This record gives sequence, structure tokens and C-alpha cells, in this order.
Amino acid sequence: MNGINIKSLDRQVKDISQDIYAAKQQRDEMMAKSVPENKDGGLQKAIHEKLSDRSNVAFGDTAATLSISALGAEELEKVRDSWNNHPVSSLYRTEIPINKNAEGAYKIGGVSFTEEELGAARKLVTGVGNQLKAGYLSYRDYAKMEVAQKVVENTAAAGFSEDQAKVIGKAMRDYNNDLVERQSEMLSGRTTRVNDDPESGRYFGVEVLVPENVTQSGSARYASTDIATDSELIKTLRDSIRAVDITGKNAASELKTLYQDIMKPVYAAQYPFQRESAINDAMDKDIKELIALMDIEKC
Repeated sequence: MNGINIKSLDRQVKDISQDIYAAKQQRDEMMAKSVPENKDGGLQKAIHEKLSDRSNVAFGDTAATLSISALGAEELEKVRDSWNNHPVSSLYRTEIPINKNAEGAYKIGGVSFTEEELGAARKLVTGVGNQLKAGYLSYRDYAKMEVAQKVVENTAAAGFSEDQAKVIGKAMRDYNNDLVERQSEMLSGRTTRVNDDPESGRYFGVEVLVPENVTQSGSARYASTDIATDSELIKTLRDSIRAVDITGKNAASELKTLYQDIMKPVYAAQYPFQRESAINDAMDKDIKELIALMDIEKC
């Protein structure tokens, strides 16, 4: 993005103004009902006609500005608070312009950051996020997501306020979710089929058609990938890592043990003709990546 989305801001003001108008209308209607009616019903009639006539109500820039200027203190605060309040994705989508609010702070997810705090928060989320894979996701990638989440949450808790840390943690969760959504989009644009192998198909249930121009044989063919498809196993792996205190003295050993216990059957199914030593080497490579990501917190 090269600038502020004016249409989005216009809609935001419009929605807020409409909410405020509705609240004011309800309040005024109650006031009208409480006013004693004279014999001609003049006051009540005038108020009723004013409230009923919405033909002149517009919520463009000018109308919104005029409406806001006539609001009470509480309503003004509501409108003012909505301006320059950026989504948490601003912490990892650094191409999104961020503006200071009236107090000179950057507001992300409803929480204020100074310029220095914003820079540090972005550096944390993007620095850890850059260690994760954007593409087809293996079980190793899901494990790294969970380690990344813990690293970001722990670092944020130590260096930011409680409210800021919650926003930063949510940004990392959203980033991880975006990676999963991106994989779904990639697969939806590719020709795939079910991997019906009784062993590997349990864990890697998708085969992707490889175009003939990138295959060595010169003809298109389906290829088994390491895309993780067992949702229960993914959940077990992530839940298990979430339970590890990565700041603990034995964190690396604990992480290694649980990963080997969970993933050994998976690797055995994926590489049925490999020696056990080769399978252990493959898992050790994964574990080194997890531990390296975990050690970012100590840097």
C-alpha cells in the first residue's frame, strides 16, 4: 500500500456517526416523551417531526465533521479513539502506513505505542516471523510456529506493558494463521489428488501435480510432498510444544524428546526404506531448527 485507504476511513466515520446518530435519536425520543404536551402538542410535534425527518442526514466527510463537532464529551471520545487505530497486522505488515493519534502515540489494536516501542514490536514479530516458512507446511513448520509464538510472547511480556504484550502476541498468532491460510490458497490453485498409500497417506494425504516443464522425466506427474495433513497430529504436536517452558534449563532436551516421540512414526511412514539412523538424522535436523528458533529469545 502506498497511502492511507481513504474509503476505509470514510466508512469508519460513517459507521461511527450512524451509531452515534441512533443513540442520540433514542435519547431524544425518550426526552420528547417526557415533555408535557400543551394543548396544541407543539413541542412534542416539532421534536417528533425533526426526529422522523432523516432525508437531510448524510454521512460524508463534511456531515461527519459537523456531526462530530456537535457531540458530547463521551461521544467525542468514542470517535476520537477510533481514529488512527491500526490492526495488529501492522506489526508484521510493515508496508501499512501507521499514523500517530492526537496524543502523538501509535495505536495498534487499541493499545498505544511510542515510536520506539512500535519499532521494537515490529522488529520482534517480523524477526521471528521471517524464520518461518511461507508455503507448503510440514509438521516441522507447525512445530516452529508454536516455538515462535512462545518466543514472541515471552519476549513481549519481559519488555512491554501487559496490554502491549497481548497485542504483540495476537499479531504473532495472526501471522501464523495467515501462513496456514496462504497454504490453503496455494493448494486451491493447484491440481491435487488424495495420497491413498495406507502408511504415508495417513500423515501426508495430499499429492500435487508437478508440471511437465519442471519434472526430470519431461511429463507431468503427481508427487507426494511433506505437506502435513493429519490435523489431530498437528494439534498434538503444537499443544505439546506449548506446554514446554522454553526458558527452562532443560527446555532443549524436553523439546527433543517430545518431538522424537511424536514424529518417529511419521518419518517411518514417509521413508519406509530408510535405516533408522537416517530417520533419526532427519528428526535431529528438525530439532536443531526448533532449538535455534528458541534461542532467538536469548539474543
